[in-house]
Amino acid sequence: MAGYIRELGYPARAHTNSDSEVLHNPLTILAGLGELSRIGEVVLNPFLGPRFKTAVITADLPMAVDQPIDFGLQDFCAKCRKCARECPCGAISFGGKVMFNGYEMWNPGVEACTRYRVTNPNGSACGRCMKMCPFNKKGLMQHRLALWVAIRMAPLRKLLIWLDDALGYGKRNPLWKWWLDLEIRDGKVSRPANTNQRDLQLKRPIPKNKIIPIYPVETIPPPGSHEAHPLDRQDAQARASKM
Repeated sequence: MAGYIRELGYPARAHTNSDSEVLHNPLTILAGLGELSRIGEVVLNPFLGPRFKTAVITADLPMAVDQPIDFGLQDFCAKCRKCARECPCGAISFGGKVMFNGYEMWNPGVEACTRYRVTNPNGSACGRCMKMCPFNKKGLMQHRLALWVAIRMAPLRKLLIWLDDALGYGKRNPLWKWWLDLEIRDGKVSRPANTNQRDLQLKRPIPKNKIIPIYPVETIPPPGSHEAHPLDRQDAQARASKM
């Protein structure tokens, strides 16, 4: 598409997940494609939930400008906290939003999340937060009424959140398990014996005074850096307490 725009005589550049010079989340919000969620640095679309990827094209082509949307997600996320309850490493905030790098948001524990997904010996990656989200459903048609209620009837949102748990949304389905669930250790391929197999934790207590470290933009590695950049976790927690 960027190439086609250039053929029309306008400069254009494509920005993908692997090669980008812009931040996708702010542009996704400004384009009216969703709202920022409790999950943290994740934008939710009212019809797709968190289940989408973005690509951006910057160009000088004159176009009509969209506006940000409000489908009630801030109120819904404030009441829900299901993703925070089910996060295995406690990287999602139970508390309110904070001002972080110029945005009002539920700040995530990016360090804990990354460490869990990358270094966990019981299975890399995770995605529990997206699996848990009440806006993440397998099909639109059978959930269209609930979606309509969630967006348009704020007093019923707590009921929908309770109903989401009562109906067991977020449980594992063995039929959807990846058929080639193997691991390689010491050069040998085998079935993993100790992988994470989590189900809903409905009675998990909400932690009190939980502090998620805050890493503002000036504390993270600069763009293009390949050098080790240790993070000061204690300083980040002290910063969070002040916020």
